[in-house]
Amino acid sequence: MKKISIALTALALCTSLYASAVHAAENPTCILMKFTDDTRFDKIESAASLSDLVMEKLLVSGKFNLKETKPIDGKIEALLYDEKLRELQGVRSAIYYGDYNAMFEGPGFNESKAQSIATASIGQFITPQITSRIGQAHGAEYLIQGTIINLGTGDWWDEDAVKVSQALQAASNLMGAGGVPNPLGMLGSFSMKRTGIGVQSDLRIIKASTGEVVWTKRVTGIGDQKQYGIGFITVGSDKLNTNLYTKAMDKAAQKIVDALVADSDLNKLFVK
Repeated sequence: MKKISIALTALALCTSLYASAVHAAENPTCILMKFTDDTRFDKIESAASLSDLVMEKLLVSGKFNLKETKPIDGKIEALLYDEKLRELQGVRSAIYYGDYNAMFEGPGFNESKAQSIATASIGQFITPQITSRIGQAHGAEYLIQGTIINLGTGDWWDEDAVKVSQALQAASNLMGAGGVPNPLGMLGSFSMKRTGIGVQSDLRIIKASTGEVVWTKRVTGIGDQKQYGIGFITVGSDKLNTNLYTKAMDKAAQKIVDALVADSDLNKLFVK
C-alpha cells in the first residue's frame, strides 16, 4: 500500500511538471531584463540582486518560455539615453534655425511614447528600434523589465499589528479590574514597535517588435521585525540590519513572480 501511495505521488508530481512545461511552451518567448534602480541607493546593486532573485523564482515556477536563464543586461536605459541625446540635438537645431516643425512632428512628441522606461504604462511604447533589437538578439517576443522605485526604511504598520497592540493593551488594563492587582501595572503600559525595510518595484512586459507596454504591476516587499515593551522590559529589536534587507528583496521578488504567474494563468500577460 505504501509503495502504491509513493507511486501515485510521483505520478502526480510528473503530471504537474508536464502540465507546467506544456503551459510554458504555449506562451510566447520572453527574456528577463536586468532591473533598473531609480532610487538614491542604486550603487548598492539592488537591481542586480532583485533581477537574480526574480529569475530564480521564474525558473522554479516553470510557467514561462524563457529564452535565457540569466537576466539580460541590455543597458536599455543607456540606449534610451543615447536616443534622448539625438533628440536634444534636433532641439538645438530647431532653436538655431527657428524651425520647430520637424521636432514637433517627430516620434518624441507622440503622446503614446513613454517619457522614460521607469514611467512607461500600459498602451505606451518605448523606442521599437531598441526593444526589437534586444528581442531579435535573444529570440524573444517579449521583454520582462522592472524598475525599483523605492527602497526605504520606516515603520511598516498594518491593521493586524495595530489590532494586536490594542488587544494586548486592553488585556493589560483588564488584569487590574475588580480590585485584582494588575501585575503589569507595576511595570508600565504595553507598547509595540514595528520597523523594517521596504522594496517597491514596478514591473512591465514589453512587446519587443513594437515597444508597446502590454502589462504592468507594482509590488512591495517588506522585511520587518517587532519590538515589544512592557515598562522597562524590552523584547526584540528595532535596529535595521542586513537580514531585513535580504528578506525585503526576497519578498519583493516572490510577489513579482506570483503576480506574473497569476495573470499568466488568466491569459492576461501577452498580446498576440
